[in-house]
Amino acid sequence: MKKISLLFSFSILVMGSLYSHAQEGEQIPAGTVVRMVNCQITGDRLNFADILERARQLEFNDNAPDMVYFRQPIYASPEYHADWDFMIAQYYPSFSEMAERRIADGNNTYGRLGISCGTASVVRAIPVNQGDGLEDFSLMTTAFCNLNPGATGRAAYARSREAMANIARDSGNTTLMQMWLPGLGGPMNPDFDFVAAHVGTNAAELMERLDLFRDGYRALALSGRTQTHTCSRPSLWSTNRVYQASN
Repeated sequence: MKKISLLFSFSILVMGSLYSHAQEGEQIPAGTVVRMVNCQITGDRLNFADILERARQLEFNDNAPDMVYFRQPIYASPEYHADWDFMIAQYYPSFSEMAERRIADGNNTYGRLGISCGTASVVRAIPVNQGDGLEDFSLMTTAFCNLNPGATGRAAYARSREAMANIARDSGNTTLMQMWLPGLGGPMNPDFDFVAAHVGTNAAELMERLDLFRDGYRALALSGRTQTHTCSRPSLWSTNRVYQASN
């Protein structure tokens, strides 16, 4: 009986090890390409709601991004609040499509909105959890993350997917999660490896996710897996759909 127990324990250990390596070996999907730029409102007597309404009235043609979101900081760094009013995020299926569409579209930089924008950068948005779709207005958090010594991007991706699956199983909360990997532009020597972004289907869903952790829930408390990355305190944003191409 003792031999059977030992053999069973050994089998579980081997299976767990194989499962862990299989997960950490998951290929990171290509993801979408997102052009991001921070902007200031320059028009007299205009606020963010005015800019958002004007943007939604613009005509978008076949060269437009697949999606456009305006993101307004609610709790971000003091430096961001001092320098910028909001961020524009434009989603494309690939780098090639982004280049082709932007070249064809010419110098269409939202100049009629009464805003001035900084230098754009591009990230790859890797889907960790797809969520259940987004309403026109929602809330999102972003946090800068660093890989721990010896950890890989694949391992961080696998750990994040496991955590999201556990949260959905335990609470029914399916908040969208993405990993933003640096693509083009931005700081030459960034002090982070990726950004973790969580977006609720609506504002209530994201707040429910935050309350899970406030109440002490830990998605990987019993997994026994090595922590792959460490993230900074998150920022909170409103995210507002300006445009989405119809399929």
